[in-house]
Parts: sequence; C-alpha cells; structure tokens
Amino acid sequence: MSTPIQIRTRDDEKNYDFSPYPTSWIQIGWSHELRRGQVRAVRCLGRELVLFRGEDGRVRVVDAYCPHLGAHLGVGGSVVGNDLRCPFHGWEFDGAGACTRIPYARKIPKRARLGAWTVREVNGQILIWHDADGRPPWFTIPEVPEFGSKEWTKPRIYETTIRTRWRELVENGVDRGHFFALHEFPEPPELEFRTDGPRFSMTSRVRWRRFGIQRTVSLDIDAWGAGFSLTRGHGEAPFLVLGCPMPIDEHSIVHRQAVIVSRRLPPGVRDLVARFVGWTAMREFRRDVPIWQNKVVIPRPVLCDGDGPIVRFRTWARQFEPGAAPATAAAEN
Repeated sequence: MSTPIQIRTRDDEKNYDFSPYPTSWIQIGWSHELRRGQVRAVRCLGRELVLFRGEDGRVRVVDAYCPHLGAHLGVGGSVVGNDLRCPFHGWEFDGAGACTRIPYARKIPKRARLGAWTVREVNGQILIWHDADGRPPWFTIPEVPEFGSKEWTKPRIYETTIRTRWRELVENGVDRGHFFALHEFPEPPELEFRTDGPRFSMTSRVRWRRFGIQRTVSLDIDAWGAGFSLTRGHGEAPFLVLGCPMPIDEHSIVHRQAVIVSRRLPPGVRDLVARFVGWTAMREFRRDVPIWQNKVVIPRPVLCDGDGPIVRFRTWARQFEPGAAPATAAAEN
C-alpha cells in the first residue's frame, strides 16, 4: 500500500495579501484554564505573552520578558495579590505593566514596566485587543447568553493548529462551491450575506446526506472582527458552535471551537447530539486543513456566479488590516 505524499506549500510561496496579525479581539485561552493565582504562558501574534488571574478574579495579560534581566515571567512567575512576581529577582508588576515593587531597592526605575494588553473575558473566553497602531478597541465581542446557561450543555472544546492565516478560515464560510466539492454536499448551500461595520451575518440553508439520511439545516452565522464567529443551528436539535482563530506567528494559527446543545432534548439524546455535532464539525473542518496548508492566495481570483460573496467578504475584511479605518454600514452597503 502506497503512502500518500504530504506536500506543504512554503510560506514564501503562499502570496498572502493580508497581514497575519489583524486589528481585532483575539482569543488566547479559556476561562476555566486559568484559576485564581495561576500564571500561564502563551505564544500569540508572534510574541510571548503571560496571563495571570489575580486574587480579585480578574485576568491580566502582559508581555512575557522582565525588563530587568529578561526572565520569562510565565516560567516560574507567581501571583502576589493582583500583581505578577518575577521568579528571577522578585520584581512585581501590575496588570497595567507598571513595576510596583523591587524587594531590595528603594527606588523603582522609570523604565521598569511591561507591555500590557486590553483584556475581555466573556462566554468562557479570554480575549485580548490587538491593534498594531495602539488604537483602543472600536468594537466589542457580544455576550452569548447560551454559554453558561443551565438551559444549554457545557461546551465541548476542540483545538487545531494549522499553517495558514486567519482570513483563509473565515472566508471558507462564504465559499459556496467548496461545500459541494470538498464536503460532498448534494448542492451548494443557499447564502444570504450581510455586513454591518465590524460584523458580518449570514443565513444559510444546508442540505446534506449522511448514512443514507438527507437533512436540511438552517444556520445563522455571525462574525465580529477577525477572531470571533458564532454559528447557530436551528430545528429539532438546536446547537451553537463558537469559532476563534488565534495567530501564533506569521505562519500558523490555533483554531478553537466550542460546541453547546440545548438541554430541552432528553439527556441521552442531547449528549448524542453534542457528540455528533462536535464530531461532524471537526470532521468537515479537517477536510479543509490540507487545502489551507497547501493553497496560495489569488488576489484577483477568477470567480463564477455560483461561488458566493467572496469579493464582498474580502472587502469587509480589509478593515482589520493594520492602519485601516473601521468600515461603516453606509460605506459597505
């Protein structure tokens, strides 16, 4: 039996025409992964960051390396009250990055500070705001009431590391033709695509056949910025899928997904539905991975009338490029 040849297009051949680091909210972890007094290191946006949760329950995120002699604060660092203590010399920093204490010094140097990040914790996620020009957040990530509700199951979480950039994943949802060919749907889904500033919304009717059974599923898909999307499945077994790509560096991303199902279903049925939705979502997602890892970007693609709103999507996505102005609904529609 022959072994499939694994080809991976070199990153310098991918012809990217968009930044790996969008202006957006970016998920860097899950709330349940960071307890009070806990410190975690994460590589994101091509740099090392440190998350810590203070005694007050709030999450702070700072750059990883101590300005003193360069120790990594996520390796052996500890939480003191609401501050982060360096393991090397005991210097302490608050969530704004300021040095608050040096145990053996009478005076704190003015340059003793860390880069600090704007943090939002919502829907069981920890997100940071990234803007290469240092602008404050100009949109927010909504609270999804179903997450954390007793009427819905606890999330089933999936994470995948891929050598690609964020726009490839988000664009996938508006690419009608690939559902027919790659995902073997009987026909491309019906799509209604709308934009409103940093948000796009899409209504989709998907017909698919599995195990000899044909179903039609109605989906509402919403995305805010480059780092947060929400898919709502309607019908007899309502479900939600949250998806968030996090750039590790200019070459790779981690894509996080969380699946929840309505508890109005009988216990055995809802567990089965949750497993099935998660399994199906990941199976179809993994079909895309080798495409993403080996494709190139065509800035001016040759499109046909059945491809879907790819050009409109790319126009919407340009607002998340470094230095770009936020789009307005009037300018888009």
